Amino acid sequence: MSETQYPSRPRSDCSNAVPSSSTKRGHSEVADDGDEGKQSKKRMTGGTVEYVDRFVSYPDVVYGHKCLGTLFTASSIRGRGTTVLSVVRNTNRMALRMAWQDVTRMAEQDAVMDRLRDQESQLHSNVIVPFMTEKVERGGKMCTTLGGIRGFLDAQIETLGVENRVLTISASDLKRPVKYFWGVHDFVRGLRGALLGHEYLTKIGILHRDISENNIVLGLRPEEQRGYLIDLDMAILQNAEEPTQAQAQPVKPRTRLSTRSTQKSSILPEPDSKQPMRALRTGTFPYISYNVLWGGKHTQFDDVESFLYVLLLFFFSYAGPLSVSELHMADEAGFAQSIGSGRSSHMRNWPKEYADWADGQAKQIGYHKHFAVTTTDGAMTIIQSAEFVDCLDNNWPEELHDPICDLIHASFTIFHRSTLHTAAKRSRTEVSHADFVSMLDEWLNLYCHLEDKFSNCPFKQPKAMCETES
Repeated sequence: MSETQYPSRPRSDCSNAVPSSSTKRGHSEVADDGDEGKQSKKRMTGGTVEYVDRFVSYPDVVYGHKCLGTLFTASSIRGRGTTVLSVVRNTNRMALRMAWQDVTRMAEQDAVMDRLRDQESQLHSNVIVPFMTEKVERGGKMCTTLGGIRGFLDAQIETLGVENRVLTISASDLKRPVKYFWGVHDFVRGLRGALLGHEYLTKIGILHRDISENNIVLGLRPEEQRGYLIDLDMAILQNAEEPTQAQAQPVKPRTRLSTRSTQKSSILPEPDSKQPMRALRTGTFPYISYNVLWGGKHTQFDDVESFLYVLLLFFFSYAGPLSVSELHMADEAGFAQSIGSGRSSHMRNWPKEYADWADGQAKQIGYHKHFAVTTTDGAMTIIQSAEFVDCLDNNWPEELHDPICDLIHASFTIFHRSTLHTAAKRSRTEVSHADFVSMLDEWLNLYCHLEDKFSNCPFKQPKAMCETES
């Protein structure tokens, strides 16, 4: 990789900025969330103004742990309803995760955890595995949505043809969510670490299948590993090298098969090749590879491609890091979200073209990604687009503009080259973990002189590393 001088980029207006379903703020919009922190709200009644009190609270204790606040709450009203809390037990800070898992995936999930337990003495330092996982029971029976909450009898549940879910609780070491990144280099190191964690999982026969920004976390201190991969809810045991089998129809966002069985699994479900729709429904929509969007079988290459979209969308998601003082306070608070304060001041909406990756049709999203990845000028089209120019001009220091462009160009280039291989024939990307990590290492070394200058790390950092950690 060499430093590239990119042509001057004209400023664009921000008329195409729209809210994203991923709750990221606009690429050039800074909204005033001050009203969200107030305890009262105006309501018009009969020509007069009435103030209505409103309060938001969280429990002090959750499953025996002191609760500091919320780390993450899923925005979708369907799905697993994942909530992650920042908690403390015996002075140890932890992330307590609650999610409603599909009972038909219980056997798959148990098999993945068994595989990880078999590897316990050799677990990779870039993979976060819960040290406690349990399924919530009431009266000796699993707490399920149909049985424990809606009160259906087991015999009725078997005939309903409606999805049934069980509440699962897990606890793991607390790490730093990506939105609390210290600088671009900190994030790139985090992405690099998560890639290494993913590579380890594939080597022991585990396919993650849900790569997204929310499933990557960062180290708490500069001397720690900078990046980790988390959340194995959608992971399966599978030979990730199996060839992709193209399917006829692409998946639609957030659809569900109404005839899906709700029977409790006692054996592993059939592999994806025999149940094609299972492969299509895995992943977080904006980050899914074009191959899976078009109905292809989910392989390790699709996960690696998802890391590419995490990298690209990161720059649209934020206007630089939070201030040193804000980052220090966030660390002291266990990264719990401040109730009523709205979202962080540095978060932005994605431009419409990329917001559609979360809300649009799978086939069209696949075409957009396919063009960006498989064409010679796909990377330059992104870099020179009005959306990207506006993103850089409004959100990132000018001295970082060319390094960011270089990073995006180099990343998309290795994916483009991978589609030229005879095995791929542009039907999917085939970038190895080593190739992606090597490219990130080269970028980190080339621009290491900018790391300290544009870092808001609130802790004493080691001397800038031109040689990346092994």
